Amino acid sequence: MRITVILLILLFPVLTVCTFAECFLLDISLPITGQASHAVARSLERTVLEIQKSRRTKTESVDEQSVTNNTEPTTIPTIILRFKVDSDQEEFGRGSSFGACYELADLLVSEKFHGIRTVAYFPQSVQGHVLLVALACRERIAAESAEIGEAGIDETNISETQRQAYHEISKHQHAFPPAVIDKLLDTKMELLQVETEKGMRLVSPLEIEEIRRTETFVAEPSTLIASGAPGLFTADTARKFGLINLIANDRVALARGLGFRPDAIKNAPIPSEQGHAVRIDLVGLMNNDRVGSAIRSIQKALEPTPVTINQRKTGTVKVDFLCLYIDSPGGNIEASLNMASYLARNIDSAKVRTVAYIPYQARSDAAIIALACDEIVLGTNAILGGDGAVVFSESQIADARQTIREFLSQETIRSWSLPVGFVDPNIEVFKATRSGRLTDYFCDEELKQLPDAELWKKEEIVKEKGKLLQIIEGKGEQYFVDRSAKDFAELKFLYGLEDELLLVEPTWADQLVQSLSSPGMSMIILMIVFLAVSIETQTPGIGIGSFIAAVGIVLFFWLHFLGGTAGWLEVSLFLAGVVCILLEIFVLPGVGIFGIGGAIAIIVSLVLASQTFIIPQNSYQFNQLRNSLLILAISGTGILILSYILIRTVHNANKPKDTALIQETEKLVHYEQLLGQTGVTITPLVPAGKAIIGGKPINIVSDGELIEKGETVQVVEVIGYKVVVRKTETPNTV
Repeated sequence: MRITVILLILLFPVLTVCTFAECFLLDISLPITGQASHAVARSLERTVLEIQKSRRTKTESVDEQSVTNNTEPTTIPTIILRFKVDSDQEEFGRGSSFGACYELADLLVSEKFHGIRTVAYFPQSVQGHVLLVALACRERIAAESAEIGEAGIDETNISETQRQAYHEISKHQHAFPPAVIDKLLDTKMELLQVETEKGMRLVSPLEIEEIRRTETFVAEPSTLIASGAPGLFTADTARKFGLINLIANDRVALARGLGFRPDAIKNAPIPSEQGHAVRIDLVGLMNNDRVGSAIRSIQKALEPTPVTINQRKTGTVKVDFLCLYIDSPGGNIEASLNMASYLARNIDSAKVRTVAYIPYQARSDAAIIALACDEIVLGTNAILGGDGAVVFSESQIADARQTIREFLSQETIRSWSLPVGFVDPNIEVFKATRSGRLTDYFCDEELKQLPDAELWKKEEIVKEKGKLLQIIEGKGEQYFVDRSAKDFAELKFLYGLEDELLLVEPTWADQLVQSLSSPGMSMIILMIVFLAVSIETQTPGIGIGSFIAAVGIVLFFWLHFLGGTAGWLEVSLFLAGVVCILLEIFVLPGVGIFGIGGAIAIIVSLVLASQTFIIPQNSYQFNQLRNSLLILAISGTGILILSYILIRTVHNANKPKDTALIQETEKLVHYEQLLGQTGVTITPLVPAGKAIIGGKPINIVSDGELIEKGETVQVVEVIGYKVVVRKTETPNTV
């Protein structure tokens, strides 16, 4: 006995780890016909393959994270078949084909579904052969207002083959008593209820005499459904006699009744042989322009694409897989909520599977967009939530809280406490359990609103006050995260997209803009700008350096404007800085304040253009400020080194080794006679400029010192056409 107990204790962690908890929901629109049944069968088979793949993955890499990945460790893989009657269908889904329904039922009781929990869910009243599919499931659940029955309503006569098929499928799952099956198929049958010492059950009149011989009646048998009356059962009656396992009026009650968190139920893979797989990028700061563009792209992608053969239109192909590629530090919370609302409200998960892939980050409000998708996939060490680019005001947090609570949580079928934690640092969220196995996460306010609040037990705090909720791939609790993928190629492999008809990725223009706006490219652009300015100061007049610097600055601000970090404030500061420096050089030399102020204005404008804030208020913003200053410092250091190398190279190249070997092209202008002469500058030398020497204006260069206009200078070196001067106190006599 002791050995057994010890073995159970040692094996318990292994048993817990190796128990899986996937739960998939497959919507089936009634009636079921041959073509529809084939699509449902393909979806069921793909779902089984996903469950098997997940089992292998979790078995090969058993660790703490796999246990806590969004599902309950004590439940088995579950597939829910939700039978839906279309709004324009007034006959409770009648018209289902017996052959099509039998094929599905036979698949559900096959060896493929061994170890998988199958559940039939009736949110509305249904009739017809669809009940044969329900009999093939291990469990049946119905809404309180639903009535189920009259399986043979579409048949004039029920054949013996059909009757045997119903009994055979029901026997597989121990679903309905034989008398109930007969009543569902034939209204002429009478259904009785009897109560003996073995309990209450439903029987046919032919079974009464045999029961009398072996059992003692507590009361005389009574008629439940008379001969000639339709074989319909209300949810209460069906529950009373064990024909259904649970009554659930909505998806939340369905999930919790099965032992899952509501958001743990995922949509089953959509069967499609010619569907599009579309990728839409949301990269950079969230703003109205970026979100509006993404919504328009999705709308365009969801439009059916004509299929033509030999210039003849043969049909259309629709999108069935939408990947939202998110790499964003957040930004405009209103824009993010609009995007999330669009995804939740306008995309039917039963027709289009939406997956948010986050290779690097989806911080703060950008995380809300990811939550609106059916599934979330994180890249290696990717971040979901946490401090973002913007610190929200109290009014913005209140509005976001209301939207998440009253709309998004309803559409996505999950509690609202944890999602609010992505944007509200002041909310405290804790883990709660019910009946020892059902787990969910609430704040005090949400828990008090639950109808069964007294049954929930509060446990440890999972999100403290003062911090935003942050999830890092592979570290800690993986709330909301369904899978991980090191790159986009692995994501396509995970979802079987290798052979899909079409995968739309960003155009080369989008990728070019994205790469040019990266921190590394910003640093290179700034280095080129500073280098061009340095070259321009070493040459007389306005040349190619000024042009390159101007183009570089325009490109820098334009890319950051597209990224949402630069605006008119940054551009105005930069222009003001340039004007101040020009005033210092040409109008008010020697004052100093304009030069210093202009340089500071330019530096501040370049830093602000790389971020969305002026004063950092959270850890992300402090990191951004550090990165912005680091880029500027590296650019400045690099340009100093390059400038020094360039100046030395040009100087040595212009200085002949033997003055007697000067090329004829350099002898076209003779300045040797100016050596030692003095003159007066007529422009500032920075270091190039002009001076009157020998009564003529001459292009000159100082030997390194900045010289103001009107100063006396002396020619100290002549190299071909290059005249080098030095400031002197000797009075000019020219």
